[in-house]
Amino acid sequence: MSQRLLHWAQLVRLPNVFTVLADVSAAFLLVAGTHQPVTRFACVLLAGVSLYWAGMILNDLFDLERDRAQRPKRPLASGAISPQAARIAGWGLLILGVVLAAASGKIPYENASGDAAPDTWLPAAIGCALAIAIVLYDGPLKSTPFAPATMGVCRVLSFLLGASPMLLAVPGQPLIPKFILGVAFGFGVYIMGITTMARDEATGGNKINLRTGLMSIVMGVVLLAFAPGLARHPGAFKMFPGSLFPVLIGLIGFPVIIRAIRVQFDSDPLKIQNTIRAGVLSIIPFAAVYAMIGAGRFYGLAVFALVIPAILLAARLRVT
Repeated sequence: MSQRLLHWAQLVRLPNVFTVLADVSAAFLLVAGTHQPVTRFACVLLAGVSLYWAGMILNDLFDLERDRAQRPKRPLASGAISPQAARIAGWGLLILGVVLAAASGKIPYENASGDAAPDTWLPAAIGCALAIAIVLYDGPLKSTPFAPATMGVCRVLSFLLGASPMLLAVPGQPLIPKFILGVAFGFGVYIMGITTMARDEATGGNKINLRTGLMSIVMGVVLLAFAPGLARHPGAFKMFPGSLFPVLIGLIGFPVIIRAIRVQFDSDPLKIQNTIRAGVLSIIPFAAVYAMIGAGRFYGLAVFALVIPAILLAARLRVT
């Protein structure tokens, strides 16, 4: 990888993009039960990545002056990437993400009966909401107590974006099923906890933030563990989430929770950063479990395989 590409990879936090691919894929597979129609699937994946990368770039643009003083080695603060280039890329990707989200609900395909499936406006609405939440987090809300909740909202909307191209209006039924909302809020509350713990990662962490973050992480894991129980028709799952499903989710979350407990007693910045890294990358196995119950073992393994490039890149590039 050339030095210039390496700087851009750091700017967009390249290891983290695999968590977006994972949760957007899991949401789509949970609703559709397969990767078909592949055109809508690919389009919504690209939308999720575009919006995520936009958020990472705009984050550093809004923080440029502070980074020049506190984190001078970051790509923008060091001058490795010009603010003008980052501005074009960040706002361009934000617009592209919304356009791709809207397109994912308009691409024609045939349903199981061979009939033309209707368009849906939902991806466009969620894409716009996610873009607004990204700008609010990166800009006016980042230094306020609302920042972690806003980041959680971004992850909720990211998951819902993945599900949205296949959520078609059915008379007498909610547009977004309760269990999909349950999973989305599980991811959102979990990420809210990670973000709360990360607020002072460079200086060793604030005790209130560390404790609040731990509680939020635990609550997010609990929501993820029991969200399938909200399904009205669990028979639609390819693999029924039985009584051991909460145990599986708990085992995935356990190492992160243990790390989060340890930093309550030793808030060394490096240990907090390692906890954040583990927490962020754990989104992939969480998503893989949901891909598995929605579409089967093959899809679950395919999503879980995203852990490999994420971990390899995280060894070289920062995820926070």
